[in-house]
Amino acid sequence: MKSAWGRIRASIFRPAALPQFPAASRIRILLLEDDAAWQHLIATGLEAHRIEVHVAGSVSAALELLAAIGPDAILIDAILPESDGFEACARLIHASRERPIPILMLADSDDDRIIERALDAGASDFFLKSLQWQLLAGRLHSLVDAGRMRDELASRQRRLDRVQGLAQKARASARRARELVDRDLLTDLLDRRGFIAASQARLESIKSDLSHPSVLLLIDIDRFKRINDSLGAEAGDAALREVAARLRHAFRNLPGIILGRIASDEFAVCFPQLRTQAAALRAAQIVMTELHRPMVCGGLECVLSVSVGIAADLPGAVGPDTGIEALLAQAGHALSAAKEAGGNTVQSFESDLEQADRERFDLEASLHGALERGELRLHYQPIIDPRTRLMSGIEALMRWQRADRLLYPDEFIPIAEETGLVFRMGEWAVGEALHQVRRWRNEGLDVGTVSVNIHPRHLEQPELARAVVRAIDETRLPCATLELELTETGVMRDIKRSISSLQGLKDLGVRFALDDFGTGYSSLAYLTQLPIDTLKIDRSFVDKLDADEQAGRQSHAVVRAITALAQALGLSTVAEGVETADQLESLRKLGCDDVQGYLYARPMPANELAQWWKGFASTRTLPIPQFVPS
Repeated sequence: MKSAWGRIRASIFRPAALPQFPAASRIRILLLEDDAAWQHLIATGLEAHRIEVHVAGSVSAALELLAAIGPDAILIDAILPESDGFEACARLIHASRERPIPILMLADSDDDRIIERALDAGASDFFLKSLQWQLLAGRLHSLVDAGRMRDELASRQRRLDRVQGLAQKARASARRARELVDRDLLTDLLDRRGFIAASQARLESIKSDLSHPSVLLLIDIDRFKRINDSLGAEAGDAALREVAARLRHAFRNLPGIILGRIASDEFAVCFPQLRTQAAALRAAQIVMTELHRPMVCGGLECVLSVSVGIAADLPGAVGPDTGIEALLAQAGHALSAAKEAGGNTVQSFESDLEQADRERFDLEASLHGALERGELRLHYQPIIDPRTRLMSGIEALMRWQRADRLLYPDEFIPIAEETGLVFRMGEWAVGEALHQVRRWRNEGLDVGTVSVNIHPRHLEQPELARAVVRAIDETRLPCATLELELTETGVMRDIKRSISSLQGLKDLGVRFALDDFGTGYSSLAYLTQLPIDTLKIDRSFVDKLDADEQAGRQSHAVVRAITALAQALGLSTVAEGVETADQLESLRKLGCDDVQGYLYARPMPANELAQWWKGFASTRTLPIPQFVPS
């Protein structure tokens, strides 16, 4: 019988279908990655695709290997112990300046700002850190082929210069080579660097003519990842080529416009001069119409939807002397707003969008260092057995002490989820909560279980299991001391994967709770297969237990159904958000096992919980007081 670790490893290292590369295409890469697990994963995954991987765990080791092996490409993790991947990228570029080597940056998030930083640091491309070896291998082979093409062009250029010896022809040939380098090989549009250079040159040439505004459209394909995931990379590439062709066709009669593919599924159109801002909106609608027409991808008919951000150098917007970089930034703000609105829409830049984005960017930048600065906190809320008034467990809830402000999860967890920081924060929370339970038990406070909220996708990552095992070993607590809470909606989004991911940790002895139960769309058939221990009844039902008329009757019926279901499946129940004695009495009658809420205590720091418990324990036999929410 396989151990839990064995099952986890088996699920991680399961081989995928591999593409076949010609024998002559074997390439050598230098991998800069400090995590031993990812070193092995990447080396194993890419070796099957005719890629020879040489691993360096630090920048200094990478610099030594660079001279020794002469790699065709370099693969860098954005997060490294001695420096970040962006600094490492710059150092490796400097070290290989005599023979430029393409660099591909890996990161846990595909946030636009991370991609921007990677490109600014000199990276040739960006890839989301995952187990998609076929896609990664294809990207590396494409980068190396493009690099070899550029090397060949450069070699031919040098020979031409020597033979002809004419500076004028040399400059013309260099310009032609530069145009080729600055083009996207897939779509034959300008790449990001080429688009910026061409647009800036065009804007500077008409700077004295302020009669018509310059306008930039930023176009992003909504949910493009689904095409690659469902139909394959070739279908995705076909879709991108078709988008480029349709953009060319749509604006074929407009002189002077500049088209570019500036990111994976992001395109830009620069109109050096338009008559009015309304013309910019019409241009955006043309884009929407052209790209919404059905196209064939991977042998199937697909209909794309796109989001469009507009920036123009109008008074009060960007200003007549603004360069293309600023226009791109403003269009990016507008595009983000369009995506947040659900996509398939057009958004023009407004100054308040920039202010909101600046505030969010500042919060995101600060959150990246919150763990290292020791700013994250755990507050603890008791879970009480209403029959015995004994504390059956506690829930650990994260807080962020940012300067003089204490931030609550809804203010920073969404950002952490988007950037991937939620995984590191979850691992920290598991370790901190278990160590705190050990401290309490050493002081004589018998805490049964501690519940920690975890993002459902975190279960798929081996780092969580490592963090759990490490904390259990260090604290010498039973594995059942830890209960991981996952939202019902998150688990049910990919139920089959959730069952597999849960089982590995379940085999170690970890408990699981399904949070906010009753608000999602649980399938009872799948619920019986989930290795969970507790159903947490959402507070929206508890709030209405003491309501009058129909709302109260409906909430009683829902809670009664949940407790009956839990009893039939051998699960315990916890009601959240209990604030009144009437709610508590209803929950006791309905058979709820445990409760938590302001009736007993708010979430509090660890030192306050110990004092609270001493006071509460001394009055356990007294009648339960009425609670008036503050």
